[in-house]
Amino acid sequence: MSGDTCVTSAGGATQLFASALNFLAATQCILPDSACSYNDEVANWETFDFIVVGGGSAGSVVANRLSEVCDWKVLLLEAGPEPPLEADIPRLYRTLSKTKYDWHYITKSNEDKQQALKNSAVPWLRGKMLGGTSSINAMLYVRGSDYDFQSWFDEGNPSWSPENVNYYFKKAENLQDIKLSTDDIIYDTYGHEGPLVVNSYNTTNEEVIQNVLDSYDYIGIKKVPDINAVRFQGHGVCGKSRVTARNGVRESTYRAYLKKAQNRSNLKIITNAFVTKILVNEEAKAYGVEVDINGKRKNVLVKLEVILSGGAINTPQILMLSGIGPKDHLLSKNIPCIVDLPGVGKNLQDHLSIPIPIYVDESEAEDIADQMFDVAKYLYNKTGYLAHVFLSDAIAFFSRSKEMKYPEFQSHFAIYRKNTTVRQFIDVYTDDVLNSLIRHISHKSLFSHNFNVLHPHSRGKIYLNTSNPYDYPIIDANYLGDERDIEDSVDGIKILTKIIDSPYYKSINAFIPRIEIPQCNQYEFLSDLYWRCYVIHMTSTMSHPVGTAKMGPSSADSVVDNFLKVHGVRGLRVIDASVMPFETSGNTNAPTIMIGEMGSDMIKDEYLGKSLSEDDIYN
Repeated sequence: MSGDTCVTSAGGATQLFASALNFLAATQCILPDSACSYNDEVANWETFDFIVVGGGSAGSVVANRLSEVCDWKVLLLEAGPEPPLEADIPRLYRTLSKTKYDWHYITKSNEDKQQALKNSAVPWLRGKMLGGTSSINAMLYVRGSDYDFQSWFDEGNPSWSPENVNYYFKKAENLQDIKLSTDDIIYDTYGHEGPLVVNSYNTTNEEVIQNVLDSYDYIGIKKVPDINAVRFQGHGVCGKSRVTARNGVRESTYRAYLKKAQNRSNLKIITNAFVTKILVNEEAKAYGVEVDINGKRKNVLVKLEVILSGGAINTPQILMLSGIGPKDHLLSKNIPCIVDLPGVGKNLQDHLSIPIPIYVDESEAEDIADQMFDVAKYLYNKTGYLAHVFLSDAIAFFSRSKEMKYPEFQSHFAIYRKNTTVRQFIDVYTDDVLNSLIRHISHKSLFSHNFNVLHPHSRGKIYLNTSNPYDYPIIDANYLGDERDIEDSVDGIKILTKIIDSPYYKSINAFIPRIEIPQCNQYEFLSDLYWRCYVIHMTSTMSHPVGTAKMGPSSADSVVDNFLKVHGVRGLRVIDASVMPFETSGNTNAPTIMIGEMGSDMIKDEYLGKSLSEDDIYN
């Protein structure tokens, strides 16, 4: 790694900070230094004990944990570069969309659905840099429910019980919210010695957020101090989410795991390294990878294992390019089938996102001078609006029945003040629909409750377009392909929209605007038929794709076993969100990090003969 330090920028930060400097006579660098580049030297046919493909949310964890063993030589290959300054500053993460730090994925058009979206397709924001999507996400830290992991266990994955999973959440965590830590239940829920800082936002909208949470409470969604520390009860719970932030700076897995391991002599981190396939011999043993590093193709060998951590899109693509996947599909792309695994690329799940706009009289108009002062505050002490993302940390989880032991629905919350530039946050919609959504923003503030179904019935798939590794795979998300997801969404939205009858929302003259969607204009506003049409055409993504290399005991429908080993292939594991059999009840970054922790210990247990139950044995 280079000895010089600097901070790169994708452009958005430069413009903001240049303006803010007019407010300051002098300033000092308050963001942690980032090295500009990693060592790009790896010899053709060089050999490592482990090769980790993908330096994202899980891959960064795996590279750190495996390189804790001094005798193991570990190589991490990441297709993108090091994160820029915008990735560190929470508010600016959306400026990285459609840059070189984003994969630029987009789903297949969903036929007669999603007509309110441009080209009836959904852009998927996925991080192409160290830290992966943890460097470009909304930073909300939600574990999910014990029900989620019991369902994984019940699928024939005995290591993934709620008890084991919670152990690995705690191994990763370092809760730094001093106030919350005075609560014994919350303190005992979290870990305190892990590498990943879990904290709370110092939000600039605290009064509004508390009023919104009180309004959820009013309609039966109970307000609690910490979402991860309570059992789901009644119709639901709401609260301020914990976040992956350290003193106003994003805590990606790059910062939490890789930065702390980068100087280990047994770990080599290579950026701009595009893996084209896993090298697998005729005996179905993985023995290395083929990789393009800064335009030069090389073969790198492995003694023990290749760990694939490319995520729910790249992992199945690389498997299929390597001859591992559905036989007929591979042969149709002129790829020899080494291992016929029908489940590769199947079982794709994602949390859909449906915006529920509510216009209110609350809050003052956005003021440029105040915004520039906030930038100056961030330069000075990392507080202000730049210290949190555009989505607030107010979240709600709820269900239709008081008897449910897990949530069916989730709602995120965002505030757009009068005269705010909203387009960049909802630009997936056609111009007519977008204009309809924001038509009151000049004289009203917009409260956006982003609704999603937590456990969709619909299943999509990832499959190859061609055999060229640089041709993106086809993402058939199949949103709302199962009629039950439409019905569930309508039921959930009807519960959520009761919030406008709460005292606070009434006091600020809240109302839901009718969105001009041609396909829905025939229906009575706010009727079940209107909401059904609205759901069908307004559905986008929460960016939580999982499941395309499903974990399970049978190679007939699963890709990896309980220990995350690819069925029928020796020396190859998958450790990332693609192994999840089912979506979790919430944002998926925390569970993905947990998978990285448990998967790393599984490897150590196999080769070192250590018990997984021993605390911190590999530190």
